[in-house]
Amino acid sequence: MNAFSSIDSIPLIALHGWGMDASSWDSLSPFIANKIPFQALNLPGYAGVPELPNMSMDNVVDWLAEQFDGKCHLLGWSMGGLVAQAFTKKYPEKIVSLTMVGSTPCFTKKTSWPNALEPEILTKFVENLQDNKSTTLRRFIALQFMGESAAAGIQKQLRKAVTKQVTSLSTLALGLSWLRNCDYRESRSLLTTAQHWMFGELDQLVPVAVGAALQNAFPDIMVSYFEGCGHAPQLTQPERFAEKLLYFISQHTSK
Repeated sequence: MNAFSSIDSIPLIALHGWGMDASSWDSLSPFIANKIPFQALNLPGYAGVPELPNMSMDNVVDWLAEQFDGKCHLLGWSMGGLVAQAFTKKYPEKIVSLTMVGSTPCFTKKTSWPNALEPEILTKFVENLQDNKSTTLRRFIALQFMGESAAAGIQKQLRKAVTKQVTSLSTLALGLSWLRNCDYRESRSLLTTAQHWMFGELDQLVPVAVGAALQNAFPDIMVSYFEGCGHAPQLTQPERFAEKLLYFISQHTSK
């Protein structure tokens, strides 16, 4: 955990996305060091963290509650954003602020939620995962940076990190089921939680229009957009990302 001095003594806990691990936050660390205590966690089943006996979202949320004392600022990327929202729903008293990156309350398209993925896309990912895990993860990484220039080096780093993992097919399949089935649009806890939603304007997984939909539903939230950026602004624009993140947290501190 980094030293801190100027923003808040409450820790910032970061949760990675599907198929990734805590190293997906490494590029952010230099820009928030000495500002706030920061801890990027590997979720159960990832990067050597044992799977839980029952890997339900509810049990993962309970596991997360045991990883820190008191309150936190919670930061979730993509699937990690779903875990963060589920955590906020069950443990609202432990949240000072909530920041979601490339995430959404509901990843799949519904009649009342048009700015989302077709359910068949995630179903296809599940099918491809069973056939070839390595290829599916590589394609998913490429999709995150589609249309984004100068991201080849970052994709290579992510592929290397993923190759080192021994994440089981069951853990990966479970994560895809969360992306396909979780829906926190009606979560009452979000009405009373300080929220920050961050979107890349080129994101192929979470349409940037989600930002406007959320702003209409929750007028008091902060929404940030990253021009020329795909699904992972913390990786491709880390300095600007840190500025927006720290500004938001400074408005919602424990002081």
